[in-house]
Parts: sequence; C-alpha cells; structure tokens
Amino acid sequence: MGDYMSGTDAYQLASKSMSHELANKYAEYYTKKTRQIKRNRLQNSSVDSGRNKVYQSEFATERKFPDCRESMTEKEITKYYKRIVKSKTYQTLASEGRGQSNPPLRIMKQVNYNVRVAGQASYRGVALQPSCGMNKWVVLHELAHTAGHMHHDVGFRQTLVKLISRFLGTDVAKELKRQFRSRKIKMTVSQTIQSPGKWLENYRKMAAMRSQTKRAKIESRPV
Repeated sequence: MGDYMSGTDAYQLASKSMSHELANKYAEYYTKKTRQIKRNRLQNSSVDSGRNKVYQSEFATERKFPDCRESMTEKEITKYYKRIVKSKTYQTLASEGRGQSNPPLRIMKQVNYNVRVAGQASYRGVALQPSCGMNKWVVLHELAHTAGHMHHDVGFRQTLVKLISRFLGTDVAKELKRQFRSRKIKMTVSQTIQSPGKWLENYRKMAAMRSQTKRAKIESRPV
C-alpha cells in the first residue's frame, strides 16, 4: 500500500490550479478514495448496500451446487468448522483482514424454522441456526466475516471466493464470481487516484452533462 497525502495537502496541491471551492471538492474526493483503497471497501458508510446482491449471487450458485447446502450434524459441522479455522488459508485471510484468528463456534439452542438468518458473525465468533445453518456454505460465509469483513463489500467478496475455492472447489468459486459479474458486483477497488488536473477535467465534463440534462428537461415541459 502506497503513501498518501493528507486532505490538507491534497487541497493545497489542487488550489494551485483551481478555485478554493473546487480545491475543497478535490480534497474530499482524494480523502474518500484513499479511504476506499486502505479499507478495500467501496462503501465508506456503515450502510451494507451490496448485501442483497451478494445473497442473490450465493443463492444462485447454491442452486447449481446443492451439495454445499447439505445439512450436517452438530458433530460434523463442528469438525468442519475447526478444520477451516485452523487452515493456513483462513489464518492468512484473517491476518490480512485483521480479523479473528480463532473465532468460537456456537450452535443456537432455540430452533426457529421460520427464521431467515442461517448464521451470524460478530466479535464473539460465529453462531449457527440449527434449522438452516448447519452446512458448509453458511460456515464459509460467516468465516469470511470473522476474517475481518463485517460488511459484504469488496474485501468480503474476495475472502469468500478464496474460501469457497479452497474448501468447496474452483468450479463453485468460478460460478460465484460469474454470478457476481452478472449483477455488476465489483470484486476490486480501483487503486487509481486522479490528479487535480484530471479530476477537474472530469468534474467539468460531468457538470456540463448535468447542465445539458437539466436544460433539456426544462425545454420539454409543456407551455
């Protein structure tokens, strides 16, 4: 990961070639972009906006590989869970994501056949719902969270694909990536940060397009 300027430095650099107002806008853009790169997340807020599309992609993949959702006993799921957590793959991913290296597993005591949540991940580890969460897919999904990605953003998607590839097979992982692409879900955060000059050029283009669209709407109104 490279070295980045502060927002103040970005403003000072931009102010050499643009107005105070535009330099402030560039500094805001620069700060937001560097935060995305550092966090490997497209969304800077606490809103988990990509969650539904990720779920849809997973469900579509599971339908093609139903064995991934085959129910396991508590003994079987515990053994499988421990195998994943102790693996070099998970330990590397958890280290990279600054997540939990040894998240505990808990099986929810109360069985709820109407619940939609198959599993839950938090700082306390993973909890599985006995009625619908006792399978390999749910385990890998929740461990992608405990590896350091509590939202379903880019970092989570990358981690999930790696876990799926290692423990369910490359064919399943390829299908999941295909489902992501079909829903226009991004798998990477662009590392490119525009220079003040390039940003200003694009800003002016967008401003001109917005102005043209607004003018067209006004002209199309009935007199």
